[in-house]
Amino acid sequence: MTWSNQFREVIPFKYFYLVCRDAIDAVERLLAFLAVTSLFIGGTGFFKTYMASLLLGIQPSMMICFAVFLVSFSVYTLDKLVDLDRDISNMPARKQFLYSRRRFFLVLALSAYLAAALIMVYVRPAALPLVFVPVIANAFYGMRLLPWIPRLKDIPVMKNVVVGSAWALVTVLIPVFHSGYGSPWALVLYFIFIKTFIDTVLYDIRDVAGDRISGVRTMPVILGETPTVLVLLILNTTILPVSLFLPGGSREIALALTLYGYAYIAYLRRRRNPVVLDMLVEGEWMMACVALYLLNAL
Repeated sequence: MTWSNQFREVIPFKYFYLVCRDAIDAVERLLAFLAVTSLFIGGTGFFKTYMASLLLGIQPSMMICFAVFLVSFSVYTLDKLVDLDRDISNMPARKQFLYSRRRFFLVLALSAYLAAALIMVYVRPAALPLVFVPVIANAFYGMRLLPWIPRLKDIPVMKNVVVGSAWALVTVLIPVFHSGYGSPWALVLYFIFIKTFIDTVLYDIRDVAGDRISGVRTMPVILGETPTVLVLLILNTTILPVSLFLPGGSREIALALTLYGYAYIAYLRRRRNPVVLDMLVEGEWMMACVALYLLNAL
């Protein structure tokens, strides 16, 4: 009897395949749950702040990272509750999950924001206003400041600019305020802004069909998906020189994140499974932290 026949008797290939398929399905359901509940995006805020601290050349603060986790979870949960009607076309599963639980998630989101503010008061009171940057940015985004000036919401691509700016300010300037160190902060701010801007546009590529139906003028709707991908590749290229001016090991981290950006922009140029999109884009910062940990452990 050959080795392969013995292997088939011990572990039938069909059984092995079914086990692997069930495991993959379970992981996909878990990731979908984390994405729908905004726990995943909260983790993105945590790890993005952690990596921003490393890029700045300062020791990450777990309390600061956790505060940004709470802010991210709260802001995106509130945003999802507001956009439940739009989710009918773009994310029907998310609407189905959140609609019957909207009051619970509303209370949870507001409590998380309060907890983040209290943490900031305890850790670094001077940085407290930065906690409210996403809320203020969101308010200005939907507000008409003067009668003859259109709302930012009505100007194409401004959503991506506002989101990128808000989260760059939060994830970079809060660690700067906390540590008192700010040598390359403007470069890191630009780096995080471009990375976040690219991420938001990739989500617009995912939602392009629903946005066309709703009349939302995103970059993929206006330019088309292929030209949008080219713009993102050019933007990603603009952060390549940043690594040259960062301290110590931060250079290698910035370079790796930039090269990874080329890879996922190319892969996500077409609509993919939403879970895969979340994992590759929002999971980038978590995967970078894990990879850095493993490299340091060697």
